[in-house]
Amino acid sequence: MLLLTLLGLLPFILALPSNFQEQQPFYLNGHHDGKGNTPRKINPLKHLSAISPFYIPTEKPTPLPKGCELDRVSLLIRHSSIMGNDDEFEETMKPFIEKIANIDRSKLPQKGKWKFLNDWQCPISDDTLEVVSPQGKKDAKFLGKYIRDQYSPLFPSKKKTSVKKDKNKTPYKVWTASSTRDIDTAKSYIKGGFPSHQSGDDGEGDGEVVQLVKVPNKAKDWDRSLTPHKACDTFDKKPSLEPANKWLSVYAPKVIERLRGEIPELAEELNDQDILAMQMLCGYESIAVGHSEFCHLFTDEEWLDVEYYFDVRFHYMMGYGSPLSPYLGMPWAKTAKHLLAGKDTKGDGEHTPNQDDGTLGTYKKGGKLPEPKLPPNATHTQLLHPSFTHRESPAFVAVFLNLFNSSEHAHPSSETPPLDHRVDDRAWRTSHLVSFLGHVALERFHQNHKHKQQDYVRAVVNGRAEKMSGCEDGLDGSCKWETFDKWIDERAQRWGDWESVCEKSD
Repeated sequence: MLLLTLLGLLPFILALPSNFQEQQPFYLNGHHDGKGNTPRKINPLKHLSAISPFYIPTEKPTPLPKGCELDRVSLLIRHSSIMGNDDEFEETMKPFIEKIANIDRSKLPQKGKWKFLNDWQCPISDDTLEVVSPQGKKDAKFLGKYIRDQYSPLFPSKKKTSVKKDKNKTPYKVWTASSTRDIDTAKSYIKGGFPSHQSGDDGEGDGEVVQLVKVPNKAKDWDRSLTPHKACDTFDKKPSLEPANKWLSVYAPKVIERLRGEIPELAEELNDQDILAMQMLCGYESIAVGHSEFCHLFTDEEWLDVEYYFDVRFHYMMGYGSPLSPYLGMPWAKTAKHLLAGKDTKGDGEHTPNQDDGTLGTYKKGGKLPEPKLPPNATHTQLLHPSFTHRESPAFVAVFLNLFNSSEHAHPSSETPPLDHRVDDRAWRTSHLVSFLGHVALERFHQNHKHKQQDYVRAVVNGRAEKMSGCEDGLDGSCKWETFDKWIDERAQRWGDWESVCEKSD
């Protein structure tokens, strides 16, 4: 039933209420390039995985089962659109940008859709990398408004009242990883979701009703970190490039061969990484300035090929192909279960809650797996718990929750993706999971049955309810609360000792 952000500069919102659809600029209604070219069947911006702006991949957010009411929600949201990713820029886009800047100008096409390269200036620079774009801040603010609209009963009242009168109440907290891009996204979300007297001028909250809590990126405590991979010394992105580039070496040469018939002199200068760079630039340049000529240079099949490139890479980096994924998805899922329970537990670990700074306290190494203690406010009155993070965490959580891993699927995502051909009928499709402002939510809801209440939990990814394989004995593929409670504990016990797997051996 969830979330949506109006991406004011990017053409593909699929499921907005009519009043939100009216806010879209005219060029969001199709896939034209503004020059009268025929619209393509697919929109490239929906197939760029972690470079894709947020969208709901179904016609409508999945409603709750009939007769059910929502109780609590834990929500993990990736930050909003950035101007460029450091690694992608340095390794792939920058070499291409420099190649075009230094190339013999006679090799550049003087007419047709490639002509723009003669005067092209890349809007991405070292200074703007990892910075949330101006439109990205607007999108996050809109997201706050939309979440407020979807979950208004779970928010504090907008009335001007002081919580200081009640010593048992603490501010409604919005949690964020400590990177600037996460903080800027969370601030914009707060500005959109709360009135100005609660959000504060800078989006940090007024400190009474609303409070922004920054969680250190490299916090070693499993129940505190929103970016556990940054505290995991054995986590390494590099190995995932090898299988992804093997697939790139299959499809990119075919693109270059096609281009030899269109732009023979330039095609001779291109390599596989240049093809990937141009496809990445379609996304990042669109984010920066609202459009990109690179989005009109490739066929639908070639866009599906680069989407598969990202799916292969992220399968190994943060999906089912990485043995670390369930360990790194456990912290948020375990904390979310505790929050959905709506009660405090002592646990077996040693915790020291710090009610001054809002942190979850520390866990003394060597004890049994503890319950997270009192997150994210001391009295546990909060019903909606939003947290902002990086692209990796939603994928880790999806693996821990066994999403997109159906054993009945012809090509389950847990199987090794082939590198010599593209699998279209696949469950693991990261464009639907880790796009900018993409999210994973756990929703607890109930249904009253003959004076007896039955509680359920369901996972929602970008507005669509997804089955947690192995925990689906509830209504419409959801999970009964009692089953979910035990299932999460069993999985947390299995993948709870993430400190040992994250320690590098000497």
